[in-house]
Amino acid sequence: MTISKKYLYNIPDDSNHAATKITAWINNDQEILEIGCASGIQTRHFKEHLGCRVTGIEIDPLAAEDARSYCESLIIGSIEELDLPKALGDKRFDAITLADVLEHLVDPARTLIKVRPFLKEGGNLIASIPNIAHAAICWELAHGRFDYQKFGLLDSTHIRFFTKKNIIKLFEETGYRIISIERVIKTPQETEFTVHCGSAQDQSFLDWICEQNPEAYTYQFIIKACLTSNEQQESSYQQLETLDTIHQLEAKISELSRQNMGLKSQIAWLENHRFGRLTNLVDRLRNKQQKKS
Repeated sequence: MTISKKYLYNIPDDSNHAATKITAWINNDQEILEIGCASGIQTRHFKEHLGCRVTGIEIDPLAAEDARSYCESLIIGSIEELDLPKALGDKRFDAITLADVLEHLVDPARTLIKVRPFLKEGGNLIASIPNIAHAAICWELAHGRFDYQKFGLLDSTHIRFFTKKNIIKLFEETGYRIISIERVIKTPQETEFTVHCGSAQDQSFLDWICEQNPEAYTYQFIIKACLTSNEQQESSYQQLETLDTIHQLEAKISELSRQNMGLKSQIAWLENHRFGRLTNLVDRLRNKQQKKS
């Protein structure tokens, strides 16, 4: 049974939004296979703003009708059950998108393998995937809760859950190389959960979660991947981990540098406004003592 669930929103002028990040990776005049096109919000953008030709796949027939006018071809059915060679024929695509789809599938790996033959050489597979390791989920678990929601990280229709590490493993094991990882960032208070620190102990615990987990504020991962060639045998996992570590260290260095500049500024102000005369007095006394000796 299909649960009808329309995702209605406009693509915002906001760089911290999954749809904005996905559409930024699509070039003009491309052939797109949009798996899970839903009501056609992104489909419309692909067609009207980028001049792309979109083949849509959507499991919900009611939502699909809203997307139909933006698709060159619309296939209604489950990506896990469809006979893709029969449905798509010899079509090949510059980009295949799975926006918030993989977490709804029984076997995401099988689907990623299934769509590989339909991605052109040099094409990209783009997916947005919620992060189950977000600090808000850790907070909920620590308080004995794992309550499903209508939308969001614990959407009631999610049957698979992902962290950065098992996302990378999933793509590598299904024949893809991750080119880039973007993130939608939300603090625990900005999510659909009620995260309220009512005490210093609560705040200390939440701070500890964020210190231990560099992805604590990552709400969604946006993945851009290409097909792995025979020459690309080396795992990209360690490369991505190294790059992420470098970026995190750079961010920490930048923050420490900012704090250092702030402290220098405060010291200069104190010397000029509060301790300047005292410093001069000490210097004069020291000079007198040196002359006597």
